[in-house]
Amino acid sequence: MEPIKINLATFEYQDKRISYPVMLVSALIILLISILSIRTGISTQGEIKEYEAKIAKQEQNVVKRQHIKKEDVITLKEGEVESLKKDADFINRLITTDAYPYDKMMDSLEVCVPQGVVLLSFKMSKDLDKVILGGKADSMDKINILLNKLNDSTIYKNNNLMNLSVGQEKGTQGDETSIDNAITFEIESAIDRDKVWTTNPG
Repeated sequence: MEPIKINLATFEYQDKRISYPVMLVSALIILLISILSIRTGISTQGEIKEYEAKIAKQEQNVVKRQHIKKEDVITLKEGEVESLKKDADFINRLITTDAYPYDKMMDSLEVCVPQGVVLLSFKMSKDLDKVILGGKADSMDKINILLNKLNDSTIYKNNNLMNLSVGQEKGTQGDETSIDNAITFEIESAIDRDKVWTTNPG
């Protein structure tokens, strides 16, 4: 067996006086990086816990607000609800009545009333969709003319003669509204609520 020949001139040898300080510096750098990482991790963990505490506090506040709102809700009994509805309907009727365009209705009615007819009463229903006209006429023909004109108007619809009676009424000299042999009548008319707010009388 032949011996192995090694040429020691081909190997390079490191100076231990240089390698030890290098290793020491590297170890110090690694230690420093580890310490910084640990401190960063601890700091981040603290921030996370702080945010978790804030979130938990916000959730508690939300639960408290919801609980307060539930306590503030007033439960009404069935009778109280009905009473409130009636009060609201009454107020709405007052508002509607106050703003109702009676001037248009009167102007339209004036156009329909022929000579020889005198209107004495004008009664609106509570829901303001019907009216009962009361008056007197000197003949039945004048009442028919009134009905036809009301049917042709844009506001008064479905006009029906409800009551009719013949009476003796002496006229007074110079009083044009007095009628001899007057016919007393009542006419029920439906009001077109859409058109009474938008149309011109006629």
